[in-house]
Amino acid sequence: MSLGASPPRLLVAVDMDGTLLRDDKTIADIDASAIADARAAGVAVTLATGRLTSGALPTARALSIDTPLICADGGLIVDAVTGKALRRISIEHDVATSAIAAIQEHALIPFVFLEETIHTTPDGGAFTRLVRTWSEDIVVHASDQAFHDGRGTKPVALTVGLGREEDVQLCAERLAREHGKALDTVVFAFGRSDNWAIRSLPAGCDKGLALRELAALLDVHLERTAAVGDWLNDLGMFRMAGRSFVMGQAPEEVKRVASDRLEATSATGGGVAEALGLLRASLG
Repeated sequence: MSLGASPPRLLVAVDMDGTLLRDDKTIADIDASAIADARAAGVAVTLATGRLTSGALPTARALSIDTPLICADGGLIVDAVTGKALRRISIEHDVATSAIAAIQEHALIPFVFLEETIHTTPDGGAFTRLVRTWSEDIVVHASDQAFHDGRGTKPVALTVGLGREEDVQLCAERLAREHGKALDTVVFAFGRSDNWAIRSLPAGCDKGLALRELAALLDVHLERTAAVGDWLNDLGMFRMAGRSFVMGQAPEEVKRVASDRLEATSATGGGVAEALGLLRASLG
């Protein structure tokens, strides 16, 4: 979609994992057809995902989506055709270096997410399956020095540290003290309950803020935007969008924020088609 084209009737931002992608990472035929029909009717459909550029582009291209994509939880707005970053929020180099050092000093396994690739140390090789939802392009370096050299000065979208819960909590407390104004850090159980992670995004990185910026680029008023999602990282765009749809399997705290609750789940698929159907009915 050319940014100079006529404004679309509506802008719909669709989360990927747990929303568009079912539990087996496939897309239900009904969802793919609904997206194609919506685009043909003049609706701009985009993906709004925590995935990096390389983790989102194949799906966008498979669905012929040409509206700029929201990637890295709002840290990137990406041209869906070329993959070029149109807008970027990154962790400052010195802050990223300090955060990575803290992760390693607290005996956590570091993962550094650039725009398209994920980098980790030799110890991270056994855990790459846990981060593949963000990107399939994972570089396991042969040494810690190679890991640091491999990042260089390239922009860092986010950092992740994996380890024991107590070590993760201590690292989070340290990052809050040292970089609380520059980083938004969360701690969560990852994969199995005995895997814990600390994730740090640049401050101000949010799907909702990216949705607002994308709407402005496309000359779409916010009341003519909608969001479909299922998780905590979708709350920002639920609050920002004119209408928001939450998947059936979402936690109650996420459901409470959405304007509409869907029956479809990530097991069944069909949530995107359900949401687009409701929007079509309201537009007449």
